[in-house]
Amino acid sequence: MYRSTRASSFVLRGLAVSLGLFALLRLGWTEAHVVLPVTAMQARLAAGWFGAPVLPVVATLACSGADALALCLGAVLAYPVSWRARVTGAAGGAALILALNIARIGTLGQAAASTRWFSALHLYIWPAVLTLAIAGYVFTWMRYADRRSEQPELRAVPQPSTRFIILTIGFVLIFVAASPLYLDSATVLALAAGVARAAAMTLATVGVPAHTAANVLWTGSGGVLVTQECIITPLIPVYLAAVCAYAPTWPRRIAGLLATLPLFMALGVARLLLVALPPTVSSPLFWVHAFYQVLLGAILVCTAAYWRYRGTAGRHAIGGLLAGVLAGALAAPLLVRVIAAAGGGPIDDPQGAIALLPAFQVALFVALWVAASTDRRWTRLAGGVAALGACVTASVLGLRVLATHAGLVPHVRDIRAWAIVAPVLLFAMASHFAYARPRD
Repeated sequence: MYRSTRASSFVLRGLAVSLGLFALLRLGWTEAHVVLPVTAMQARLAAGWFGAPVLPVVATLACSGADALALCLGAVLAYPVSWRARVTGAAGGAALILALNIARIGTLGQAAASTRWFSALHLYIWPAVLTLAIAGYVFTWMRYADRRSEQPELRAVPQPSTRFIILTIGFVLIFVAASPLYLDSATVLALAAGVARAAAMTLATVGVPAHTAANVLWTGSGGVLVTQECIITPLIPVYLAAVCAYAPTWPRRIAGLLATLPLFMALGVARLLLVALPPTVSSPLFWVHAFYQVLLGAILVCTAAYWRYRGTAGRHAIGGLLAGVLAGALAAPLLVRVIAAAGGGPIDDPQGAIALLPAFQVALFVALWVAASTDRRWTRLAGGVAALGACVTASVLGLRVLATHAGLVPHVRDIRAWAIVAPVLLFAMASHFAYARPRD
């Protein structure tokens, strides 16, 4: 007899608890009597641990860590284990977030004299550290809680190796920590200019008028500024981790590492070729900005199909990609209306990352399901899409609340990362928790 453990129920419970905690922490009374005093306490501890700030730094509600706390506690308290384990996990998560946030306030205070380092820590390094730390803690606690419980062993699903996960986290942290160096690097800017010239020559070869001036690519649609951030993508640390984790021999590993520069230069050229697209559904620049997000989604679908089916991976991957594109195109108008009806007005979105979020997340989830799921029941697929739709709506509304009440708009890189992470996590949980067969 099968024991049903519905992943969609867990996701919806986690979402409901997180939103409830988020709303509670945003109440005027709670902010005045709980959040602000705790934030002030963290600022005092930060000054004691790291020393007084070199310049005056005000710890506001945006520095409280309350949003990260709501997300972490929502996932832990919704997980289907004993309440004793949940409370213990929640306490550990709260302690971790408070400790990291104290360190965050302290290091920002010490870096206040340097605009470059303050911006890098505030916009890149600490958001990445907090995200990775919370995700690592929650998943580690879940695995520990599963081992402690007496639930039957769940059906195995394809999972990345521990070595790959550890290397990815390490390379991502190095990538983020080095951002002040490569974002201001003249060498990287020269590489960006080279990418622009190569794209111009390629476009001219196929009959599209194009030329460059320094690191600006000019076409009939206008100019595109190619900066360091355009060619240094977060896919680079993930690629390096995959090479180091899965290359079977040192010669192949070295060859993979040496291929990093030409590979991502070629991807940068391919990305710029999108400026030649006709401005039909949206601006070509919209797809230029979203290039690596869409590419990573396609890679994940193909990888999942290969992991699950090996011999017929190509057929399943193509079917998943086609189903995802169709689902995204059909779901986008509906989700836009739902978000608008719920009060989701316009948000500052210069690259269109928030506009792409609803359709992309539905498309990626459906593509993964078709390409790699062994559970073909449409009811479970519909349940997963419904849970993801609620998550997408909550995400956009949460971004609006942050922008309106806290004056905080996440970096576009964080939005694109969430666009990938949410459907992948939901698919992984749906695959892992769909059914468990007791051992005979």
